Amino acid sequence: MVFLSTHPYKSAQETLVAPVTLQPLAENGIPDHASVLRPILSNQPGKDFDLVRTFLLDDVFPLLRQQSDALLKSLPQAILLTVATLCAVSAKADTITLKNGDHLTGKVTQLAGGKLTVKTTYAGDVTITFDEVSDLKLDKPLVLSSETKVGKKIEIKKTDITGIERTTSGFVVTTASGPEPIPPVGLGTLRDAAAQQAYEASLHPNLLHGWAGTANISVALSSGNSETTTIGTGVVAARPTKTDKTSLYYNTLYTHDGIAGNTTANQTNAGLRYDHNVNPKLFAFGTSDFATNALQELDLRTVVGGGFGWHALAKPRQQFDVLGGLVWTHESYSAVPASINPPDGSPAKTNSFAALDFGEQYTRKLGKNSSFTEQAFIFPDLQDTSQYRFTTNAALSTKLSSWLSWQTTFSDIYVTDPPAGAKDNDLVFTTGLGFTFTRK
Repeated sequence: MVFLSTHPYKSAQETLVAPVTLQPLAENGIPDHASVLRPILSNQPGKDFDLVRTFLLDDVFPLLRQQSDALLKSLPQAILLTVATLCAVSAKADTITLKNGDHLTGKVTQLAGGKLTVKTTYAGDVTITFDEVSDLKLDKPLVLSSETKVGKKIEIKKTDITGIERTTSGFVVTTASGPEPIPPVGLGTLRDAAAQQAYEASLHPNLLHGWAGTANISVALSSGNSETTTIGTGVVAARPTKTDKTSLYYNTLYTHDGIAGNTTANQTNAGLRYDHNVNPKLFAFGTSDFATNALQELDLRTVVGGGFGWHALAKPRQQFDVLGGLVWTHESYSAVPASINPPDGSPAKTNSFAALDFGEQYTRKLGKNSSFTEQAFIFPDLQDTSQYRFTTNAALSTKLSSWLSWQTTFSDIYVTDPPAGAKDNDLVFTTGLGFTFTRK
């Protein structure tokens, strides 16, 4: 740029033209016109005015026009570069176009059950009814899979796609080989490659895979005026698949008083249950439970049976099942010495009977890191319905890390016909650290 500065002469008549000073611009590639102008200026105002005018018209103004023309030529390029940069940034996200013309950007994670899940940086996971989507463009390919049942087997067709466009006759998906039309019923499920692999593995897992659960142990010791030892352990695990579920449990509680020289708690409970879905609501189950309790003189209680259940509530965050069936119960009690049940004690006792099995099971997720489970069952004796056994179990688990959790459990077992000298109810409450484990 050229700068002109004026300085008045001593005489008023000499103020018509002032000396002109041009700032050197040679460092920007523009000639230093001050050095050119300086020799042609004199102390003659009229002549100097003509010279300056000629210099401005012939040298300065063409130079300014040349610079402005260069700026105008470079401006579209700058705009195009800016637009290209913005397009490159936006292209890194998936784009969803709705039927009403609205647009949504984010990362598509799944299309299943008519619901499209999009992960966004501004609203977290967003679920959209896919019937409202007219066009979907993906930054990276996802796996579109459709299932066909052939006999007892399920055949899965998989296609990597980068887009879905809704048409009047169905959909057109974009594949590596070009557009491919798909009927509405053949759209299937959309997942990323890792999720698709995990889903296929869940369809045919072997017996040792797919387990998840918690294990806990608690120890309490005291010495001095009291000498007690308390040990508690527990394991709960489940292996759910698309069509069935296997679950097991195991817990023990032992307490000994060293000063009194007696044991105040010594019991073990374990069980296994298998559920198989007949349809989305109805399932069949088989169950087996085992228990020992030294303070009840119970050597072993074995319960084996089965029946049917109903998924009364099946949602992602909570489930409620109702069950009913028949079980066979076999109990073996040791003889009770006279010191415990005077004057003569009681002989060994064995019970075997068929019983009804009615119960319920409830599971609920509480927040992000906690879950609550509860179940209750009653087993009326078919030969004498006044005699029954009632059990209830509840657990609250809060995850502290990926492998550590805090466990609180409650269990109660009530029998109407315990051995002489034994109480009819056993209640156990434990709390402590637990360990979370998975076997994929």
